[in-house]
Amino acid sequence: MEWVNFREIRARVSIGDVLTLYYGIDNLKVSGKVATGPCPVHGGDNPRGFHVDFDKNLWHCFTGCKKGGNQLDLVAAKDQVTVREAALRLKRFFLDNDPAPAVAAVDPTPLPPSGVRVPATPRKERDKPANPPLELTLQLLPDHPHIVEDRKLTAKTAAHFGIGYCSRGILAGCIGIPIHDEHGQLVAYAGRRLKFSDAEDLGKYRFPKGFHKDRLLYNLHRALPEADGEFGLVIVEGFFSAMFLHQVGVRSVVAVMGSELSDHQAALAARSRHVTVLFDGDPAGSVGALKAAEKLAPLTHVHVVLLPPDTEPEDCAPQLLHWLLTGARQQNLSSLAILTEPLSTLRAAAVPDIVH
Repeated sequence: MEWVNFREIRARVSIGDVLTLYYGIDNLKVSGKVATGPCPVHGGDNPRGFHVDFDKNLWHCFTGCKKGGNQLDLVAAKDQVTVREAALRLKRFFLDNDPAPAVAAVDPTPLPPSGVRVPATPRKERDKPANPPLELTLQLLPDHPHIVEDRKLTAKTAAHFGIGYCSRGILAGCIGIPIHDEHGQLVAYAGRRLKFSDAEDLGKYRFPKGFHKDRLLYNLHRALPEADGEFGLVIVEGFFSAMFLHQVGVRSVVAVMGSELSDHQAALAARSRHVTVLFDGDPAGSVGALKAAEKLAPLTHVHVVLLPPDTEPEDCAPQLLHWLLTGARQQNLSSLAILTEPLSTLRAAAVPDIVH
């Protein structure tokens, strides 16, 4: 079997290289370190449907395929192969005849595509924290129907997390969500887009320019002091899943703000002696949960619960959620619990026996 170093591929082959050199794509509109255009994965035609971040080596499709990831995930999705095969293809194309040293000596900074000039970063800028404290506070209205009716959150929960409708400024028309780092410092506001067309074209959430969500876990400053309790630290995907779990009594909950746990987030989560990953039951959530477990396993005790297809934590009754987060661990089941029954059946079960 041909050996491949995934880390070396990611470090030496940027997503810009993949798009411009490997695929010859030239119809993306580049603005600084970001590019947009039609999605090359599913052959879309929406000029804003495909977003690329050259600085982070990440891409996402907001229209047809709704996929995303790094440069390896791009090749895997476009060529319909495994990530390993994608890495092998990039290795053969870019590296097999390249005498450059292995990844340990390679500058990990990704390169933008040809023609994009990125100014050198001053030392003072490099020494700044990834997400510096924010110096402004937004005035938000907590009783918006999206919060109260659609999300079924109480006024107490909305006040606890400080969320609300933003009527002016850069997040006008969005539900504003304050984001704090592990020290409790306000570092950003995320905006949940409410217009269907905006959410379809641009994604459900708007994050500020320069914000690095992979460097923190949402709600960690509140959750970590509670992580020694019966639930340990619980990791979900989104903001509102975290808020819902908190509302039903799971106070030690954090969110990755996506479906992928970064290495830095794993290190933050490992401050807890026990972690449960409870991602959504769609393909991205299931794959993301298993990848998260791989990262967490060497660092702390981890338990994974895979929900049924098209199911989110908010769809589960509080009693079921409490059992999932405590029962499987207490009954010494395997570290991977997979729900195989429909959620309608699970709602009626006091203590499910269909978890293995």
